[in-house]
Amino acid sequence: MAKLQSYSMSIALTKMQHGFITTKNGAKCLVLPIDDNYLTEKEGAVYMQTDVVTMDSEDTNGNWGFQVQKLPSDKYKEIGSEEAKKIVLPYLGNLKIFQKKATDSVDAIPMEEEVHDDLPF
Repeated sequence: MAKLQSYSMSIALTKMQHGFITTKNGAKCLVLPIDDNYLTEKEGAVYMQTDVVTMDSEDTNGNWGFQVQKLPSDKYKEIGSEEAKKIVLPYLGNLKIFQKKATDSVDAIPMEEEVHDDLPF
């Protein structure tokens, strides 16, 4: 059986360089321009390339790694490596590992079978 590891990561979307918060129809909204933030639109969905870097031990803040935005490969090829180095993309968040405690249970709890003799089948 495979050993499962649970990770928790929070992404600070307001760190996107060209995003802003506004109100529309009374609702607070976060607006992230697709092209200005190096996002990719494909088949009606919007994607952000990221790298997750892990460490073999936790740092002083309990983090086991971090996530940073990555330039999409097609954009990298279009502008070249020298121009790509000039683009500063945001640090999005830290990676925490949640380890299973000895008191946690993942075993299935059997349920009592209900018998219904009045069903028509």
